[in-house]
Amino acid sequence: MTYDVVVLIEREMSEGDARRVAALHARYEDPVDYHLLISSHAASGFGGPMALLGSTFADVAGTTAGRTVAGNAMFAAARPSPPGTPSQTPTATLADPDVDLASVIEHSSRHLRAASGYPVNVSITHGEILLALMSLVKSTKSHEVVVVAWPETAASFLCSDWTTKARKALKVPRVRILEHDS
Repeated sequence: MTYDVVVLIEREMSEGDARRVAALHARYEDPVDYHLLISSHAASGFGGPMALLGSTFADVAGTTAGRTVAGNAMFAAARPSPPGTPSQTPTATLADPDVDLASVIEHSSRHLRAASGYPVNVSITHGEILLALMSLVKSTKSHEVVVVAWPETAASFLCSDWTTKARKALKVPRVRILEHDS
């Protein structure tokens, strides 16, 4: 039996990001299958792919106002400037999916595979990130979701208790938020 983990990333995973994700599962007895989820949406059209996670679970899941899945994900996540801008110079060496999706896929999967020694399956969403996340968790029967996000986005998730609501809506025992290395 495998332990399936969906890893949602906002930009390319560095070697440090991959090591931190792999360390979360280093002591598991069962083999781990990672399912990397990347959004192909440009930040300019949607405020960044992680901003879509700020949608309410009820709205995205299509439930009625009287019946919610897990309440509201109560903030509008702000994405900082993409890598390469003056405020983000430490991350400028990592690929941004808005600019080079192929590099994000190649480097992130290679880093995670090298750090963990386990298979990494890649999925790209061209639609709403929350729906894609819900669908991937369900189709892979994942046990956990790890979101690797910008520090500002991660802080918003933690302050808003998004992880608890996400865990209930996604029907997984564990949701973890990690900040991208900077």
